[in-house]
Amino acid sequence: MSMEAFEEFIDMPEIDEHKHYELIGNILCDMIPPSLEHSDLSYNITELFKIQLGKTGPCRVYQEQRVSIPDRPSVEPDVVLTCNIADRDKNQRGKRHRIQSPLIVVEILSPSTEDVDRYEKFDRYKLCPSLEVYILVSQEKRHVEVYRKSNEWKKEIFTDNQTFTTDQLDLEFPLDDIYEGVFENE
Repeated sequence: MSMEAFEEFIDMPEIDEHKHYELIGNILCDMIPPSLEHSDLSYNITELFKIQLGKTGPCRVYQEQRVSIPDRPSVEPDVVLTCNIADRDKNQRGKRHRIQSPLIVVEILSPSTEDVDRYEKFDRYKLCPSLEVYILVSQEKRHVEVYRKSNEWKKEIFTDNQTFTTDQLDLEFPLDDIYEGVFENE
């Protein structure tokens, strides 16, 4: 499937907006629903953003919103932070909205999509001039990888009860808070 056909497909009104489609290597993929751990992690991370940023102001955090990629198919990260008020354009409602200026993107790794998140989607995200931080979160163990544009996208690993920060907006992410309640039943 071409990039243009994919973007038209996901904008079709008869397409269920709760379905998650990605174009991977020119193949349309209908992504499986997330695991419970995946959902818990996404919620915890979104909550950490909202607690630190508040719920008003120019910076907003969203779950499962498409991100526009220059000259590539759009993608749907698990969590995205934008500080560009144009990304909340009310004229975009009624069709699948695309964030134009992601600042921080978080992907929660699933066994079936880890390689896509780690390589293909990361390569796409790096084409976004506004992107400063890319975060990969394991749902199998307490393990977070942080990639920063300012550090030439070199991998930083955080495990156990460590905390990582971002220079952008002085945000703190304690792994204890990210993984709160995730492995409770083990």
